[in-house]
Amino acid sequence: MQDKPRLKILSIDGGGIKGVFPAKFLALLEEEIGEGQIHKHFDIITGTSTGGIIALALSLGIPAKKILELYKDNAHTIFGKKRCNIFRRAFYSNKPLEALLKDIFKEYHNKDEHPRIDDAKTKLLIPIYSLTDGSTQVLKTPHASDLILDKHIPMYMAAMATSAAPTFFNPYSNNFKKIDSTTVESFTNKVDGGVYANNPSMIALIEAQTRLERELSEIDLLSLGTGQKIFSNAKKKKRWQVFYWIWKKRIIELFMQSQSQIVHNSISVLNNFNNDFNYHRIDLEFDENFKVAMDEKNANKLEALAERATREYQKNCKDVLDTYFGNR
Repeated sequence: MQDKPRLKILSIDGGGIKGVFPAKFLALLEEEIGEGQIHKHFDIITGTSTGGIIALALSLGIPAKKILELYKDNAHTIFGKKRCNIFRRAFYSNKPLEALLKDIFKEYHNKDEHPRIDDAKTKLLIPIYSLTDGSTQVLKTPHASDLILDKHIPMYMAAMATSAAPTFFNPYSNNFKKIDSTTVESFTNKVDGGVYANNPSMIALIEAQTRLERELSEIDLLSLGTGQKIFSNAKKKKRWQVFYWIWKKRIIELFMQSQSQIVHNSISVLNNFNNDFNYHRIDLEFDENFKVAMDEKNANKLEALAERATREYQKNCKDVLDTYFGNR
């Protein structure tokens, strides 16, 4: 009896423009396996916020190099001039990002209309949060008979929803027509899935074990972070008041980063008790001499972040290539 193929998952954290880190790592992988081929090697791709943008793009066969270029070339466009009254509106308009995503998704789609979740070439899981009813949601491809709603959503709308980080961008609202229908569906008040699942690895594991009925011992999970900032500088204790956390959006980054860490810690425990479960977490920790903000626009810092990704790739490429791309 032939062994069942192992189920492979790619998970990508949120982190704003720090998506340069996983995008560069994936671009280096594609130099080995071929551009636009990552979706062929993973049964599930999941991503939150910037990771959701990358996941959606990869599922269409968009090369990781193109996503990397999108971030590096358009940081000033995505995070443009800050609005003055931040207590009434988000820091940035989401229109420039929406225009960029519409263009790149449509460029790699062979139809005149915008690609939808149904057009993904592998299974997708994209966490978002709905302010309309206060619920967590995971947008999914129709990989089971009961998953019939999300497939109609245009990919750029899914990307805008999962990346609508509070204080950075306003909640995302739009509407769309269902596939082969005139029925209009509303898609309103959606925000970044990072408010509850900045690291969506656990969501993917649950989907694999419940809906896809796979054992943990049959799963290979590659999880890519976007860099961790240390919030423990004793010299700044006197400044740790409300304004300190609100200014520069530190509180949002702290919440999202903490969620990523607890998911990684939990999965590491599962890994310790099941040697047949393969888990690789690729991330880096920023220090006092190197920090990159979620809305960083400094080209030198973004290039340095890409260089850090290259170093992590060089350290981990053999294990990653052997485990996830063994038949390359």
